[in-house]
Amino acid sequence: MVETRKCPLCGGTMVPSKVERYGYSTYFWIPPWKSKVTGMFNKAVYGRAWLCLDCGALIPYVDGDTVAKLREEFETLKAEGKA
Repeated sequence: MVETRKCPLCGGTMVPSKVERYGYSTYFWIPPWKSKVTGMFNKAVYGRAWLCLDCGALIPYVDGDTVAKLREEFETLKAEGKA
C-alpha cells in the first residue's frame, strides 16, 4: 500500500516520490545559520517530493529526524544569541 498524506493546500491526497533524489529533481534547503566554514560538509537538507493528486502541488518534505536536529541546532544558537 502506498503511504499518503493530506495536502496542506487543498486537503486532497498526496503520494510520495519513489526515490528521494532523482536527476535534477532534487529539493534542498540550506540553513541560514550555517557559515561557509561550519557548513562545508553536508550543508544542504534534502526533502522527498510529495505530489497532490487533486491540485497538482509538488511539496518537498524533510524527514522527522532531520527536522529535530535542525530545531535543536537553531534553539541552541538562538539561546546563545547567534541566530
